[in-house]
Amino acid sequence: MARTRIPLDQQWVAEQKKTRMLASAVAELELDVRTVNGLEEAGVLYVSELIELTRAELDRIPNFGSKSVERIIQVLGEHGLALRSSWSSPAR
Repeated sequence: MARTRIPLDQQWVAEQKKTRMLASAVAELELDVRTVNGLEEAGVLYVSELIELTRAELDRIPNFGSKSVERIIQVLGEHGLALRSSWSSPAR
């Protein structure tokens, strides 16, 4: 984001960053190529789609190991995001 002399509302700035992150492709996350390929082959192309999945759903992706799932959880956490809880109802 460009620097400005006018102070910006930090909550607004955080919301803008989150919105951009959700609209970005999973390939833009700091994940290895094999993990990104697995997500894309499973039809998960955007971060907004990724956070709608539960850990159990990620575990069912072919050739996805626990290290891949843990790395996804870690990277999402670094961006203030998380997978959907298995006990919460889907927002679809």
